[in-house]
Amino acid sequence: MGIRFDGTNVKNGSRVVANMKRSDELREGSSSGGKALGNIKRNNEIREGSSSGGKALCNIKDGKNIRLGSSSGGRTQIKLSDAAKSIGTSAQGPSTAMVWWFFAR
Repeated sequence: MGIRFDGTNVKNGSRVVANMKRSDELREGSSSGGKALGNIKRNNEIREGSSSGGKALCNIKDGKNIRLGSSSGGRTQIKLSDAAKSIGTSAQGPSTAMVWWFFAR
């Protein structure tokens, strides 16, 4: 079946493996109290954990590509549109990049 993201829940088949009940944090499981995997704090950067001081994993500053780290010159990992297709969503924002980073990379 593969990973699917409906805008709130990340599912592997019928099982919820993560959620985005808050629009800026990805958490394990179906509960809003699950461990924070990553967050979106500023400038469309995906950061580790729930803190704005977490390590910058990737970014979509140009709006088209998922790039390594916090720099707009970071190495391109994948086009945002291709990442959206791989996780079964039509959304093309930072939440799509975060779900792709943690579950489809």
